Amino acid sequence: MNKYKWVVCHKGQGYLIQNEIKERYKTNFNIDSVGTILDEDDVDYTIWLIGSNSCWSVNKADVNEIDVIKTGDKFDYKICNVCHCLKPIENYDKNQNNLHGVVRRPSCKKCRTNIDKRPPRTKQAKEMEKMKPKKGEPFQCPICTKRSIVGVTAKIVADHDHHTGNIRDFICDSCNTGLGRFKNGENYLMNAVNYIKEKDTLKH
Repeated sequence: MNKYKWVVCHKGQGYLIQNEIKERYKTNFNIDSVGTILDEDDVDYTIWLIGSNSCWSVNKADVNEIDVIKTGDKFDYKICNVCHCLKPIENYDKNQNNLHGVVRRPSCKKCRTNIDKRPPRTKQAKEMEKMKPKKGEPFQCPICTKRSIVGVTAKIVADHDHHTGNIRDFICDSCNTGLGRFKNGENYLMNAVNYIKEKDTLKH
């Protein structure tokens, strides 16, 4: 049985709690934010919102308990994996179909807009695009070092620096997806490396 009592805060209003001190004035957070109840009194819940990693005092009348297991592609509502708000399933773009039906993107349309933002193409990017390996040419990915035939045994894509818009290099589509999973951030990649090192050390 799940020991966490998950709730959705419909109005997106409450009193922020920092260092166990509740602010004097009510402020706003994302409407329909999902969180867990930490404490309660006769009027309010103290709720930890997972999306913002913050604690709020929220009026009980503005809160409804939810079963998070009964959200997702097979249900009418889904929790965004970025903002962690409960939204109707129509707020998520279709990604693909499988034997069980439609699979939608894990991030809502609003968050996808921010994720997909990219700076305008730079002069460097335009020049680099002229150097993209041609279909049928041999290619070795600088990350995984796997050899392939461009456009035949692997798709080769430009790896953009999402801060500058410049192209860093051309890599295979698999590695590009991997970088995307790590949010194209050095800190996340280093966390992964340190995690593997730490866990491998514990085995010996």
